[in-house]
Amino acid sequence: MKSSAVASRLTGLLDNTPAFDRLPKEVRGRLLGEVLVRYYEKDQVILAQGYSEHEFLYIMESGSVRLTDAKTGRLVDEYGEGEMFGNYGLMKGGPLPFEARAVEPVVCVQLASERFRELYATYEPFAAFFDKDIRGYAPDSEDPFDAAGTSGTQLLFGTRLGELVSRGPVVCSPEATVREAARSMREEGANSVLVARDGQVVGILSDIDLRNKVVAEDAPVETPVGELMSGHIIRLDADAPVFKALMEMMQQRAYHVVVSEGPGAAERGSILGVISDQDISRAQGNSPAFITERIERSRSVAELSGLRQETDKLLMGLDNQSVRPEDLITINTEINDRLMRRVIGLVEEELKEAAPELQVDLPWVWLSLGSEGRGEQSLVTDQDNALIYADPSSPTEAERAEEWFRTLAERANAALDRSGFALCKGGIMARNSRWRQPLGAWKETFRRWVLSPDREEVMQASTFFDLRGLYGDMSLVEDLRSSILESLRKERRFLPFLAQEALANRPPLSFFRRFVVERSGAYRHTFNIKRRGLRPLADAARLLAIELRYLESTNTVARLRYAATTLPELSKSMEDALDAYHYLGELRMNHQLDLLKSGKPTSNQINPSFLTNTQQSMLKVVFSVEKEVQDEIARRYGVDPRM
Repeated sequence: MKSSAVASRLTGLLDNTPAFDRLPKEVRGRLLGEVLVRYYEKDQVILAQGYSEHEFLYIMESGSVRLTDAKTGRLVDEYGEGEMFGNYGLMKGGPLPFEARAVEPVVCVQLASERFRELYATYEPFAAFFDKDIRGYAPDSEDPFDAAGTSGTQLLFGTRLGELVSRGPVVCSPEATVREAARSMREEGANSVLVARDGQVVGILSDIDLRNKVVAEDAPVETPVGELMSGHIIRLDADAPVFKALMEMMQQRAYHVVVSEGPGAAERGSILGVISDQDISRAQGNSPAFITERIERSRSVAELSGLRQETDKLLMGLDNQSVRPEDLITINTEINDRLMRRVIGLVEEELKEAAPELQVDLPWVWLSLGSEGRGEQSLVTDQDNALIYADPSSPTEAERAEEWFRTLAERANAALDRSGFALCKGGIMARNSRWRQPLGAWKETFRRWVLSPDREEVMQASTFFDLRGLYGDMSLVEDLRSSILESLRKERRFLPFLAQEALANRPPLSFFRRFVVERSGAYRHTFNIKRRGLRPLADAARLLAIELRYLESTNTVARLRYAATTLPELSKSMEDALDAYHYLGELRMNHQLDLLKSGKPTSNQINPSFLTNTQQSMLKVVFSVEKEVQDEIARRYGVDPRM
């Protein structure tokens, strides 16, 4: 490239790069003779984690660079054309807490550290840009729900479980009495005891078990521990992060994790100790565990009404510490699940107390549907739910069941609305009699959808194939799934109908690779990332899962992974779709958190002109992947993709 062309490109780069565009033009002109131009190959490490010799500020001329915590793999940031990195080390000093690696071939302009500090000291607008940028690495919020203070996040994502173990396990035999176990726990200052036979751990007895099974039930203190222990044990390796233990406890409704070292997880000799949720909460302060503990302690719906907003604050704080959006989505979904379960449970308790004459003794279960059912909730979520109850034995019981479950559903939907989960505008809620039926009626509904499909009904049916039992008797869900599988074995026309529905939402990218946005109205210049971005992939994943009769999970990522391993001809497309889905989910979460931080209402509407050049380029790649997936769907099921 001719030197005049290089100078022209560097001039344009500095003129349009934030911070440098605040410098006087003549200063930018002098910089042309001072900067260095450097090329890096794909996957080349530009800055190593722990490096403490901070020599340059890096200005991206082309390519893409990713900052990650090399120890945990956590994404810190990404940079593309016209963006900068390296300023953290120049301003903070000390070892770098991240690694900078080229994602694709990179051309960087390097400004020497001495010149950077001179500009910083001389030009206030230039310095102000970097002052604001560096605060993003170390927020100093005093909000009690900003768990996301540095220490809290470091504990969750940067601390091994083994580091929290302060003592070896307290162990007893199954034949030991409850009195003996309680005395051992008191002497060791422990809140649990492991139960072992022949060197193998077979159970755990906790202080919660002593309270609920001994004191509350007035059980004899000479009862053998083996009769009261829990046989369900969560075992994790000492190298696992604390976040892993926290999520396992939240999802399995447990309070302890056995920490082991080496492959012999069940062997007494390999166990380092036991960690409880209280240990994590005490070490971290306020955390996701702190909020879920408040949810479980709440005794009324009114007490729960503000926790959805407090969860948003927690997520904002974690985001400030560069916690991965994927982990934020997991935390958000789990807290939402716990909150909804508690709301429904409290409503049931209150109704039993207020109207005992209405109660019927029939098993029932509350279903989550749509994004709730898939476990993919964002900060913008409304209700999509339904209710199944066991088949009544007589017309009289059927009338009483309808009145009881109607009242329960109406109160539960209203209580969820007050707790931050807006009512579904489409009416897909348990209070709607169509979506509140006995098991036999639900089986017949799915049978009709699968075996005698109607275009309009299939549009609604797709949401119900994302069903997940949230609260109640889960055996009803398994019974319904078995019936759905039986119908799918006989289906002939349902999949093409569902394929047409899966092609209804096309990615917002034109033939000429321009973003397709709304042209008028409140959402002018934006596109809906949920409807036009995430939904096409969720619909495709659901369709393939139904074809493969894979009902073990409704989660889009799980469905795509199953399709990738089961359908070799689609393996590459599914792997690309997985990457695309992760990117879109993270972009949506970041977008909604940015809106929250700025005090604006959260939404799924994104203006592409507000995205960085790198984000725009990535989105175009992602939407191209989606189009390819939809074309595959059209060919596979013989459907016109233009319909």
